[in-house]
Amino acid sequence: MLFLASCQDTDSDPQAILINTDSEMLSERISLDGSGVISLINPDAAGGRILETSSELPIVLISQVDAPEFQGVKLRATHVDIDGDYAYVGYNMEGPSYLGAVEIFDISDAYNPKIVSQALFTDAEVSSLEYSDGTLQLAMAVDIDGDFGVSSPANLGRVSVSGGKFTSGFSFTSMDGFVATDVTMVGNSTAVSTGNPGILGLVDIAGNVSQQVELEDLRSVAFGNDKLAVLSGIEGAIIYNPSNLSELAKISLGNSTPESKRTIAIADNNLYVSEGAAGAGIYNLNDGQLLSKLPIPINPEGTDPGDVVTNAVSVDKSLLFMANGAAGISVADVKNPSAAKSMGILDLDGSSNFVRNEENFVFVATGAGGLQILKYSIPVGNPTEALCKDLPTYSGNSNLNVNSNEKMAFTGAVSLKNVNVGGELLFCGSMAIENSLNVNSNGVMQVVGSFAFGQYKKNTSLNVNSNSYLKLTGSTVIWGDLKLNSGATLEFVGEGNTIHVYGDVTINSGAKIIGNYTDSSGKLK
Repeated sequence: MLFLASCQDTDSDPQAILINTDSEMLSERISLDGSGVISLINPDAAGGRILETSSELPIVLISQVDAPEFQGVKLRATHVDIDGDYAYVGYNMEGPSYLGAVEIFDISDAYNPKIVSQALFTDAEVSSLEYSDGTLQLAMAVDIDGDFGVSSPANLGRVSVSGGKFTSGFSFTSMDGFVATDVTMVGNSTAVSTGNPGILGLVDIAGNVSQQVELEDLRSVAFGNDKLAVLSGIEGAIIYNPSNLSELAKISLGNSTPESKRTIAIADNNLYVSEGAAGAGIYNLNDGQLLSKLPIPINPEGTDPGDVVTNAVSVDKSLLFMANGAAGISVADVKNPSAAKSMGILDLDGSSNFVRNEENFVFVATGAGGLQILKYSIPVGNPTEALCKDLPTYSGNSNLNVNSNEKMAFTGAVSLKNVNVGGELLFCGSMAIENSLNVNSNGVMQVVGSFAFGQYKKNTSLNVNSNSYLKLTGSTVIWGDLKLNSGATLEFVGEGNTIHVYGDVTINSGAKIIGNYTDSSGKLK
């Protein structure tokens, strides 16, 4: 059955699905609070101090997003999928009542995301979702006494989307179980996991369940490297042949907390599993053999142990993000899965129930129900500029000082706390500085690539002083204040340069800005 209703008729009774495409109104929930460069916390240091050494992961918090509300009831984010210029976010509500939503975010302007469409379900909720080839697949729980005419609470929902808009009605395929917990594409079919009694089912394009196997307490499903894997809260992780659902391997795990969020992910022929209080496990996808265990890095004082659990895992570009509840988000380098290396903990507020890392974006669903949107940079390989070739990477202190008689040059990706330049500093790649940058008198600093500085409304300041140069090539985002003192020069080198300043800009008499650039904030005048 197909349903599509407008939210404009506010005097009538609530419809089954309320569609809202008022991007300006929807985007009012997006805030810059807390945005800017963020640090990684060292889990081994007393009191969880910020890393004293520099980080290889420049990362910024772009914005925070409050969860949508309906008639005074606040939803919570459950899942995110990212594809190109759009991110798709699912929501549900705690408790026995049915209320959910799916929203489409336009992330084409990486530092200015917008919510462009919303579908709110008054008789259903969304556990998980995946976009593929113009269709959004939704793992849902639907009220069988509501308006959808479904035969079971567990349902696969489908809707066509294009350009951030819903372009068809929603269709539903009922399956055995009380809730559909996860969904993923397997060729031309859709694999769906459902909760108790629980099945893993393959649904064809026409909406027919072509194959299924019964399993207890299914939480998550993932497809990759021609393998289909599921996570059961009772039976562990099971790897299947997707063509006939024959079992290939089984991984025994401890029982999961009832109704808790758990996800799995597949990358580079490995299976990544969120294992609750045990952290995360990495297993060979062919035979299920354990490669690594990653414990939760910290256990905050005064926290209920039941709240320190790995709820979700996400891996992309050899970076594993773990959502660890009250212990926040931890990051690990998994280039070598057998020797995974912890990189630290993101300095974010609130507990973490879900994380999605894809296309250099990180979406975090928090205990308060909303989202935190982050973006990170990875090293630029083989820079073409002659001045950038054969440079070493930086691996020193998070506070970098270049004295007046020194020349330093580095490449790669780096995140720093404070930088003072009295001599000459060249950096090629991706650089982020959290607190302060001073280019002192007669100093020269040049960044080729991407550059991020400061925090929004946190009194962070970038100072270019008398007779000094700050040279920029590429993309620059400044969340703090920019101060060009008398005799200072801000130079944009080459073509296609962009800059956006969220803080205040001070250009004193005798300071100058030269070169070609686009100022999207309109503050460099």
